[in-house]
Amino acid sequence: MTTKADFVAEISAWVSGLALLVSGFSAFFSWQAGRTAARALSITEDQEKRRQPQLGIYLVINGFRRRVPNRQLFGFIVSLSNPTDIDNSVARAELKIVYAMEGGFTAVFRIQHNSTLEANVGAKTKRGASVLYLPLRIDAHQTISGWFLFALDDDVLVA
Repeated sequence: MTTKADFVAEISAWVSGLALLVSGFSAFFSWQAGRTAARALSITEDQEKRRQPQLGIYLVINGFRRRVPNRQLFGFIVSLSNPTDIDNSVARAELKIVYAMEGGFTAVFRIQHNSTLEANVGAKTKRGASVLYLPLRIDAHQTISGWFLFALDDDVLVA
């Protein structure tokens, strides 16, 4: 026959074992919750990266250079892509020309895109692409392609 002290010792052993079992389950579920939270944070961070403005600009063809009276025309077909989850736009396009001067100096000249030069681009040169007019809206996950046209006056190069 068991005594009252043995019965109390047996119950306290069961309670301790049960407390150990519950704390083990708690540790397991908290570990799983931590993994789930880390995965959710990773997904949220990836979504936030896709909401940051970003444009990809690719040169589709080499373009052309044409002499007209008192200036040179430059044209490039470009592809503009928006890989993000938000709409974006292009407000400005520039052609950057870097040239060397006497004495080892270099100079930088920037020319703005001029869509009014479209009349100077022949149908053969256009190759089915249209001239891009700025500002240009590019929706999320969209790609737009077309011509950027620039004119460089001859008096800029003669100094």
